[in-house]
Amino acid sequence: MRKFVAYFVVAFSLLIIYGSIAFSTITHVEYEINTTLILSSLFLNLLIMFLPAILFVYLVYGRVWHELYFRKEGAIKSTIYGISFSLLFILLTSLIIWISGYNEANPLAEEIRKNMNLPLLFLIPFLSALTEETYFRGLIQMQMERKGNALVAIVVSSLLFSLAHLEYGTYIQIIMPFVFGIVLGILMHFCKNVMAPISAHFMYNFISLTISAC
Repeated sequence: MRKFVAYFVVAFSLLIIYGSIAFSTITHVEYEINTTLILSSLFLNLLIMFLPAILFVYLVYGRVWHELYFRKEGAIKSTIYGISFSLLFILLTSLIIWISGYNEANPLAEEIRKNMNLPLLFLIPFLSALTEETYFRGLIQMQMERKGNALVAIVVSSLLFSLAHLEYGTYIQIIMPFVFGIVLGILMHFCKNVMAPISAHFMYNFISLTISAC
């Protein structure tokens, strides 16, 4: 019964995540981006990603942080790996985009930039990295790895991660998260510590927001 409830919680969270994205994509509802909406979205992500991940592992394993790979062992090394690979990824992708001359407007990102302030500059990367990496890497990827092939787990979690960015409405915001998701998945697989993808994700978002705010 506990496992049934656990899987129901995750299935329900997936339904909310991708159902809302499908609805907004189909209806093209326009809304004003402001600080309140940004903070509300961050809080909502905690409810539909972070909380279900905690409930799942508690119901299945009876403990939380160790099963979500929040582990003291190797935490510093994992953080260093995460930051290093994130910086390398930013450098390589920026070079590729610059050489290709690719340019695509991103209205949602532009609206977020207009509302940027110093607290949000840290809060957005931290909460988005914490919730999304706990959910997609600590929960989905590692649960799939326990039951099957690691490569499949990395690809599936990366695909789900990229589809969660459909609301941005640009090709680059679908392709880039998928490729970055592969990097995050590889970090998670080898480090076995969620601090690796969290630190990488935080660094990527922080640098992106800092550059866009300048």
